[in-house]
Amino acid sequence: MTVDGLGTVRGLSLSVTPSSTSRFRRLTNSNGRVDGPHLADRHISHPAVDTNGTTVFWHDGKLVAVDSDMALRELFVSDDDRNVPGRTLLLGGGLVVQSLGSEILAFRTDLAALADGPWPCGDANLLGNPVLE
Repeated sequence: MTVDGLGTVRGLSLSVTPSSTSRFRRLTNSNGRVDGPHLADRHISHPAVDTNGTTVFWHDGKLVAVDSDMALRELFVSDDDRNVPGRTLLLGGGLVVQSLGSEILAFRTDLAALADGPWPCGDANLLGNPVLE
């Protein structure tokens, strides 16, 4: 999951039954949730969120982004559908670096800078664990 500077929590919500799909969700301040796209399985990389509220992660052989309106778009599609959860780094200039097994992949995207906050998965948590001031 990620937590941005406004305290917005986003992440994968696992289904209760193995036959159901999981989905990406955002929690609201009133203890509600906003449903996002269904995801084919439970395997995603550690996500990162940008200043526009877009979350980026690897899922089912694709680099995907879920925007603040909870719409999913594919940034890169691979014929390699390995579901090896890795790290997603959101660096300056829209550069996304993704670990996939023993490989490191880099992508130029239109994403904004990494969000400020207690846990936007800053550099995939290389900056430390969540800290609230």
